[in-house]
Amino acid sequence: MGHRREQNTQGAKPATEAGGFSRRTMVAGTVATATVAAVSHLANPAYAQAPDPSSPQDMMAFLLLSEALTGVDRLLLAPELEPNKDDILSSKPGIDPINIKNDYFTWINAKDKTSSFAAMLQFVKKNPKSLPNDITDFVNRSNNNIKFLARSIVLLWYLGSWYEPKDLEDQATGAKPPPIPSEVVSPKAYTQGFVWQIAGAHPMGYSNLQFGYWSRNPRDPNDPNPLLAPSKSP
Repeated sequence: MGHRREQNTQGAKPATEAGGFSRRTMVAGTVATATVAAVSHLANPAYAQAPDPSSPQDMMAFLLLSEALTGVDRLLLAPELEPNKDDILSSKPGIDPINIKNDYFTWINAKDKTSSFAAMLQFVKKNPKSLPNDITDFVNRSNNNIKFLARSIVLLWYLGSWYEPKDLEDQATGAKPPPIPSEVVSPKAYTQGFVWQIAGAHPMGYSNLQFGYWSRNPRDPNDPNPLLAPSKSP
């Protein structure tokens, strides 16, 4: 038995020479693979840190992005905003009674599966002094995931409803005829859409105007003195 074992041992070749792999090479290969994966993970923008609605900097980046996309002043998007003129990203977004900005941020973050939201916020954070045109130019130069997510964000602020970016892309290319399906984010979002303020109207079933407002003429949006009494009927 001992002689046979000795023959087998002498006739055997090391695993590396035989084209196989030893435990040592397997461990080394695993470590190398893990190292490459870790480096790639950090270098790939798709793996950027997920947006955090509790981060004041992320929220300010979202407000700056939304201001550029919608044309609505950031102080209307966040009524309790405390601006820091020296460092806009260090401003305090504030918490207003409705706080719809947090709902929208959380909703977009949950719906976006392409890291496009993170990429847009990252651009704003790297260029905090960018003009709105710089931000929209970045969006227009980007891929369709970012372009159509930007459209979804605009519609969200104006209508309080979510339109899937892919549905918007399909409609734009003619692959899906209208109407495009949408989802109302919440009862609060339904009442807070900027479309109502722009139209000088209110959503069905809701109004924060004083009782009897329907007996008065609507305010003329071109009136330079909106705080004065509404104009009389012709």
